[in-house]
Amino acid sequence: MNSVAVKECETATPSKTVALAIATVPMQPWEQPYDPKTALNHGTIFPSLDLPFYVTGGEQP
Repeated sequence: MNSVAVKECETATPSKTVALAIATVPMQPWEQPYDPKTALNHGTIFPSLDLPFYVTGGEQP
């Protein structure tokens, strides 16, 4: 790596007028939560967030 590229990386700073990221979060409608015992077993209180988790990276066993 040449010294010019390193120098440019070290001195580059984002502009105060540029947005670095914009987060969007969809609204979640209210739903009846699980009871505390079920919520603890499922890891969430909301049934719509109770999604399958596969250790293999999304593939079913």
